[in-house]
Amino acid sequence: MREAYAELPGVRLWDRDSEGRGSPVVFLHAATGSRRVWEHQEDVFIAAGLRFIAYDRRGFGRTSVDPPGTPPGTGADDLHGLMDHLRTDRFHMVGTGAGAFICIDYALSFPFWRFCCSRRARTRPRGSSRRIVTRLSRTTTAPSCGRLETTSWRRASAWAPMIC
Repeated sequence: MREAYAELPGVRLWDRDSEGRGSPVVFLHAATGSRRVWEHQEDVFIAAGLRFIAYDRRGFGRTSVDPPGTPPGTGADDLHGLMDHLRTDRFHMVGTGAGAFICIDYALSFPFWRFCCSRRARTRPRGSSRRIVTRLSRTTTAPSCGRLETTSWRRASAWAPMIC
């Protein structure tokens, strides 16, 4: 498991990467946490042969806060920069709370990029992980669907985890 800073324009993002050969899955935390909120899911995804990537978003955990005068970045821009830094152009995203909003923002900001978004998961850590792993394990690489698939917004709360 590799942990390091990704030096991106305007920010140093702290990330944790299993560096596995399976389909990459990027985990995006809520506005009240850090990449550590995904530690319970880590072993399940790695055991399923998937590449586990989690990072501290801008201003959270070990990632730097923007110095005064720095143009603000967006979560989607930071995610795009991190994936470019990791040389990963096909991946899945799992986000909860504000992390789910970044999934949507990324889908809208980078429609040409290769990713797949799908239905949300439930909030139980172990049960959710197994369901997500089952869905993602059906492909050896992240599909390049480039579209957002989710349940009705009336039924799917943005504060619940979202599989992207």
